[in-house]
Amino acid sequence: MARVPLNDLSRTDAATASNIVRAVADVIDRGAFLKNRYTAELEQRLSNRLAGRPVLGVGNGTDALYLALRATGVGVGRRVANVANAGGYTTGATLRAGGSPVFVDVDPRTAQMSRAALATVLEATPDVVAVVLTHLYGLVGDVQVIRSLCDERNVTLIEDCAQSMGASVDGRSVGTFGDIATLSFYPTKNLGAFGDAGAVVCATPDLHERVSVLAQYGWGQRYEVTVPGGINSRIDEIQAAVLLEAERLLDAQNERRRAIVSRYAAAVQGERYLLAEQTERYVGHLAVMVTEQRSEDAKRLDASGVGTGIHYPISDHRQPGWETAVPRAELPNTDWLVDRILTLPCFPAMSDDEVDQVADALASL
Repeated sequence: MARVPLNDLSRTDAATASNIVRAVADVIDRGAFLKNRYTAELEQRLSNRLAGRPVLGVGNGTDALYLALRATGVGVGRRVANVANAGGYTTGATLRAGGSPVFVDVDPRTAQMSRAALATVLEATPDVVAVVLTHLYGLVGDVQVIRSLCDERNVTLIEDCAQSMGASVDGRSVGTFGDIATLSFYPTKNLGAFGDAGAVVCATPDLHERVSVLAQYGWGQRYEVTVPGGINSRIDEIQAAVLLEAERLLDAQNERRRAIVSRYAAAVQGERYLLAEQTERYVGHLAVMVTEQRSEDAKRLDASGVGTGIHYPISDHRQPGWETAVPRAELPNTDWLVDRILTLPCFPAMSDDEVDQVADALASL
């Protein structure tokens, strides 16, 4: 029996690989490996997708979160509201910036930040200065309502779009609702590089300038630090060249991801369900099933040749290394979901036979 992997990054088609090889060779010939032609073109291409907002390429998605937090005023003691079920990236960036996370529970039907829970947190914690809304698994959170909640309290909204590139709400791209947004181009992302890379998307030129300064040591001019908290975080020309080719394929690949998850959603039985929807609000970054029989289902899927995973097995408020760094929190929906989520194979290069194999295995559970 052939096995269906959870993901397989080796399946780059020949034409795409050839285009990337040519672009990388051009970078080598030019001898300009940072802040040159390909980076500028990528930033412009992304800006075109994101309502013309200025974009800065950085080293990775985690740096992007840190830079967004610092640029919007998060520092020692400042409180940041975020979910606890999104892999720890926002919590880690907040702690790195000197801030204090305040955890918000999620909607069990979507795994996204609950707008009701956020309203309660903002009422109980009036000193929250920023909300980080992670569009988890490629599914857009309740961004319009959360934008309004932030506006009512003069709270910064940061969109974490690491898993949602290409999604939209009523034709408006994610990443354009917040004051600032972050992107990750980790290789498994919908828009993935051949290594680490990320970007920050800003609502205003002034904010973009501040992020740019922070991303280069805090220099106002060469060797002169004018802004504290600066780091060294840049995208390189090779990754930018790879991403320019990947960006051309993004929309078609997102459609393929949606189609794969739709097939799974039609196959699942009983009380199982997929954290997905077949609209522009979902781009199928991960196919995550909720099941009361996770361990048993994973074993049966494995016996059918289907790889699985868990995204994510430990919530931030349960991480042993953060026991004294983050506040205690009652997050019943988060705790309920973390024991029931199971990730299924979903990547654009899956064959139809592989999709059928997974769907048939799901139908047999």
